[in-house]
Amino acid sequence: MRKTNERGPSIRRRLFTLLLIPAALVLAAGTATDYLASRSPLRDAYDQALIDAAIAIAAYVEPDAEGNATLTLSPHAIALLRSDSSDSIYFQVTGANARYIAGDAGLPQLHQNVINPARGDAVYGGERIRMVAYRAMSAAGPIVVTVAETMHKRDHTLNRILSSALLVDAAQLSLVLLLIWLGVRLAMVPLHHVERQIGSRSPRDLAALPTTAVPVEILSLVKTINRLFNVLRDTGSAQRRFLESAAHQLRTPLTGVQAQLELLAAEATEPNHERLDRVLDATRRLAHTTHQLLTLARSDEAANLNWDFTSVDLAQLVESIVTQRLATADLAGIDLGAQIEPVRARGVAWLLEEALGNLVNNAIAHTPNGGSVTVQCGREHGAVFLEVIDTGIGIPPAERQHVLERFFRASNARGTGTGLGLAIVDEVAQLHGAGLAINSGPDGRGTAIRLTFPPEITTSG
Repeated sequence: MRKTNERGPSIRRRLFTLLLIPAALVLAAGTATDYLASRSPLRDAYDQALIDAAIAIAAYVEPDAEGNATLTLSPHAIALLRSDSSDSIYFQVTGANARYIAGDAGLPQLHQNVINPARGDAVYGGERIRMVAYRAMSAAGPIVVTVAETMHKRDHTLNRILSSALLVDAAQLSLVLLLIWLGVRLAMVPLHHVERQIGSRSPRDLAALPTTAVPVEILSLVKTINRLFNVLRDTGSAQRRFLESAAHQLRTPLTGVQAQLELLAAEATEPNHERLDRVLDATRRLAHTTHQLLTLARSDEAANLNWDFTSVDLAQLVESIVTQRLATADLAGIDLGAQIEPVRARGVAWLLEEALGNLVNNAIAHTPNGGSVTVQCGREHGAVFLEVIDTGIGIPPAERQHVLERFFRASNARGTGTGLGLAIVDEVAQLHGAGLAINSGPDGRGTAIRLTFPPEITTSG
């Protein structure tokens, strides 16, 4: 039976996604919150430096000889005030009625509200600037000192804060991903345990799954599977009883009819003898076909879920089959022999006997007078095998797979067979987990059919 690789929805992937998305959203919200929260203290710190500069400038505003306010800062001090490696610094001093006193004449002015110092943003010289306006009372009267700077330092610092927050959150997200993956993996262990319990069973093992350590979430599923096992076990038992009853009910009258016909044929005179022979031959074929159909039905793994596997002596099986068919082979002028090694395999004895018997029957039926049929058992590359080799007509290579189908007969088949013999062999091989190979015989003549049992169900002789 071929295994399919169909993949449906994954519980692990779903759990992982359901846990990951909220975690990622929480971390993203945390990053945004940290970024927004850091802007206010950062802005206040830089604004305080501007306020300090405005207060310092206000201290140097004095009246001149005419009583007008003037800035007494030296050019060197003003140069030091404007010095900054990242930003441009601007200032302006105005008096009453916004009269210009000193500094950058075109610098925008902030609306003077009740807050002192006033703060705000503007654009000057094509760049965004941060401004602070400080009102003071100088010796020359009320003044307003406005100090501004471009925002390069502020933007760079905010970007660094954001980058650091993103790096930290990325590391945290990676750790969360790992923890989620481990958590989901651990949460799926009970499911894998149940899967291994079911997968390790043979199709014949329908015992109930244990429920003692099964999580509550899948307990109902396991109980449902156990109910299904019970139904299958009961159905298999009922079908097996029906097949056994049918075998008995069919074989008994057929055997009686065949016996009576044989007696009549022995006592009959011409012209009834020839007719009775034809009826007897048809009855034998009917009995053989019935036997094979019942054997095929009983060997069907789906109908027999409680096979009694035992250690079968393959050497003894070969000897028995060969002994039973020596007379038939002699009548057909065929040399029937065996090559035996003392090996054993676990299996159903009567099914292996049926399979090997069908192989030998086919070999004898399709081998011409003067040919040979050899039945072998032994071990090769650690695996036990059964093999029947003949020097008959062979099976065309293109039909070797089809001859395992029910009621299919090779195009060169002889006699009036049913086309069920190799189908039975194939069913028995599948039931035992054995490989079935059909090849040409020695020197390309005839057919070699081999059953190779897997090592786990074979034992030494």
